[in-house]
Amino acid sequence: MRPARFHAEALFRRFRRQTIVTMVDLKAALGTRVDMTVFRKLREIPYLSSYSHSGKFYTLRERAEFDARGLWSYQDVRFSRFGSLLDTAERFVGASDRGYFAPELAEELQVEVKEPLLKLVRAERLAREEVAGLYLYCSPDAPRRRQQLLARRLPAAEEPFAAFRVRGTVPSDEVRAAILLFLSTLNEKQRRLYAGLESLRLGRGGDRRLAEWTGLDVHTIAKGRRELLEHELALDRIRREGGGRKAVEKKRPK
Repeated sequence: MRPARFHAEALFRRFRRQTIVTMVDLKAALGTRVDMTVFRKLREIPYLSSYSHSGKFYTLRERAEFDARGLWSYQDVRFSRFGSLLDTAERFVGASDRGYFAPELAEELQVEVKEPLLKLVRAERLAREEVAGLYLYCSPDAPRRRQQLLARRLPAAEEPFAAFRVRGTVPSDEVRAAILLFLSTLNEKQRRLYAGLESLRLGRGGDRRLAEWTGLDVHTIAKGRRELLEHELALDRIRREGGGRKAVEKKRPK
């Protein structure tokens, strides 16, 4: 049996000297001119390839300091917990409450994404729908896609709750007082549906955030959101049939 000529430890040593390396660096470390030889040895190492720069940079997985989105950049080279640009785009779109237009995802990932998104659609790993004359990239799962489309098609408005939609901000006391005054002018059903609508616009965690800011019960907000998503609204009733307090004559024993 011919002894192994190349050893993965040579790659480890190169990775330890440099945070990110190229294929040229790795071939020099192994003493080979063949890319496939490097790839065979990389299988023995927990490494990442960049999703930017056409995947030409490599790093040890332990070096990556991923943010809450699962992304990490070193200088202008970008890496993802999810792997390639295709896998990262698929994960971001599928997890989004509102889907992504291509420019939005490009801004999020800081790379061009139009071609990867088209590849994912052709492979049926993502779907796309036309919204306001633009293509919205959505989950291939039909119920999830309907939810993303509904959240997108809700009119963007200048209403009392608009101040809540900037992620990470907390409304001032004056804005909060105005919102509570506005809610007090609505009946029970209108409050529930309006809060459900705003929760959809806020996306993940919207029920809890609105409950904290408005004092509404989180279950009430969730119910309003479900009613909107299921399109099951009794428009002429405030409560469902049989809801509310019992009539006085029914509570008193004869």
